Amino acid sequence: MLPRMSGPASDPSATPAVSSPSPAAQSASLPLPRPRRSGALPPFLEPVLASFWGRLILSILSGTLLFLACADFDIWPLCWVGMVPLLWVLLDDDGQPRTEHPFFYGMVTGIFANGGGFYWIVGLLQRFGHLPWIVAAPLFLLLVAYQALTFGLFAVIICRLRMHLGLKVTWLAPLVWVACELCVPYVFPWYLAITQAWVPTVIQIADITGPLGVSFLLVLSNGALFDVLHALGRAKPGRRLRAFLGTPLAAVAAIVLSLAYGTVRIHQVDAARQSAEKIRVGVVQANVGIHEKFVPGLREKQHDLHLSLSAELTSQGAELLLWPESSYPYPLLRPVRGDFPERDARKVQRGFQTPIVFGALTAERSATGELDMYNTAVMFDKDGKTAGTFDKNFLLIFGEYLPFAHELAFLREAIPEISNFSRGTETTTFPIDVRGKRYSLGPMICYEDIIPAFGRRLFADKNPPNLMVNITNDAWFGATSEPYEHLALAVFRAVEHRVELVRAVNTGVSAFIDAAGRVYKKGPSVDPQLQPDAKPVTLLADMALLPPGGMFQRLGESFGYACLLAVLLLGVLSRQRAGAPLRLELLVVGSFALHGSVLLGGLLFPSGVKALYAVLLHRGEQALPESVAFAASWQLLLMLVVTSIGLGVYCGRQRRERPPTLELIGAICATTVLPVTVLGRMEGNTGAVVIVSGLCVVAMLLALRLTARRHRKTTQQASS
Repeated sequence: MLPRMSGPASDPSATPAVSSPSPAAQSASLPLPRPRRSGALPPFLEPVLASFWGRLILSILSGTLLFLACADFDIWPLCWVGMVPLLWVLLDDDGQPRTEHPFFYGMVTGIFANGGGFYWIVGLLQRFGHLPWIVAAPLFLLLVAYQALTFGLFAVIICRLRMHLGLKVTWLAPLVWVACELCVPYVFPWYLAITQAWVPTVIQIADITGPLGVSFLLVLSNGALFDVLHALGRAKPGRRLRAFLGTPLAAVAAIVLSLAYGTVRIHQVDAARQSAEKIRVGVVQANVGIHEKFVPGLREKQHDLHLSLSAELTSQGAELLLWPESSYPYPLLRPVRGDFPERDARKVQRGFQTPIVFGALTAERSATGELDMYNTAVMFDKDGKTAGTFDKNFLLIFGEYLPFAHELAFLREAIPEISNFSRGTETTTFPIDVRGKRYSLGPMICYEDIIPAFGRRLFADKNPPNLMVNITNDAWFGATSEPYEHLALAVFRAVEHRVELVRAVNTGVSAFIDAAGRVYKKGPSVDPQLQPDAKPVTLLADMALLPPGGMFQRLGESFGYACLLAVLLLGVLSRQRAGAPLRLELLVVGSFALHGSVLLGGLLFPSGVKALYAVLLHRGEQALPESVAFAASWQLLLMLVVTSIGLGVYCGRQRRERPPTLELIGAICATTVLPVTVLGRMEGNTGAVVIVSGLCVVAMLLALRLTARRHRKTTQQASS
């Protein structure tokens, strides 16, 4: 909680302190009261910002502007200004904290931003999870509240840093935002850059920085506008031009340079595409509903439909065919040895001889005799031989798998609709010959095409892709904004690696994306349940076979790490200027204690050190047997929570004027979040990182406060 501010900008919802700190502490933590300058804000905003409800409305407005900038509302300019209302709520006329509750207002903005973008979650849970509205709505709110943590942390950090540092919000805000966006994983990964997916010139810097660079530009614009508006309000008549000089002008220069870079890169991509070898790709979007798949009597018709559409595309010159995820209606035994005989109803290439990539369910017997099912992309060459298979690495939680389904059998019985696929652990590429030359296709299934780290793993293959192929089934979401959001996030993979991307989506949106991230042909998004007369769609276009490029493959999230490091250093400097320097020895000792507990747990428990660190880093845990991964997960959580409680008890018994809350939180994050971000794989399904960190922080804070309270009471009783 921030120190209470004096003056009319104070938060009326704040509670008075129980005891007053010493004058020295007050001077160290509180900025000196400044006379209020009139005209720094539009007159109508001053009474709005003076009330709780006014600040709440502005926070909601900020979240609303942000989701309206996303697909498929697509009012993308709003994101360049949409965070300004939140910044008004957080910071006063002098750029100092306006409220004691920045986390609350940041969360409100985040809940509305995520809620407007993910409204389709309720329908998904009702239609396919068979949950009543009264259950689906709270689950939806829980999801969007979790994903709003980025906004809440952003609000807290920017207020704390701005309180004691003289940095302009112009540069401070984007640094803090990128650090938060880097470190908070989502169930459905997204980033602020999604709002600019249809603005090619803006997103070209992603081939260096990834999507985080685009998010930086957007928040840079908001921060500069905030500073300019305040400077204009304080400037004397005739000197208002000065408000645009200095920091805001530098921000404009940075944005202009990024746009110039984007223009140059687009011209380079066009030149490379013009001279590259092309392959004509045909996409089948059959618009088959979820409940119609794999049903005897219906699957034969679905298969015949795919065959007839494929034969039609072949007659139009298709050299490669693409069917969506799980579009093949018969399960295949592993290993997949090729196509079926001509008279077999399960034959894939009937009526055409064209290489094809399609989605299928594959099965094999495990060592325990159980039948393991995989969501697989299969490629047959023109002769019907298997050119390659790829098993989906990242399954949709509660859709395609239930965490530790065998260990938590009661949950499996309670929610029988959830599938329980086995996951792949490796990426691969498929070879294809085009006019005597060998090229590679990079397969991605479903939302693997929205995860930057997965794309980098794919391009680390010894034969990196010359063309990315994504097969998806978005029929779960109907004709909502989700298929367009999915497409908007996918375009960044093409920019990052300068390789084109073709998507085959069961009910849309199927699309062709060039290496500049431009969607130059796409199909519709339909809902077969609401649109039973929706006709199947075929798409045909020439795709360039390009050598991978872009620096993002080599640099990875270096830009994000640089922003994170800058924020950490600014945090240390802020504490020093506040007269309360960061006690690094506590942070280091706490981190060593937590890691020591993990090592101790690895020695005490049969799962071992390797398994505990695989779960801690989210690196290699997918290759662990489920029983080992489950045991390592609860053992890791137990050791970290117990040690966090121990740290809280130890520090609570010390006679300190200022409890080491921030240092202990930093030690926990340095043990849980930082290693995953730097050494592990932040590739989706890593929400457990935030959950484990949160449980450790809560346990530590409770232990710290209860111990300190008891210690004070004991000391008082002894002295009396």
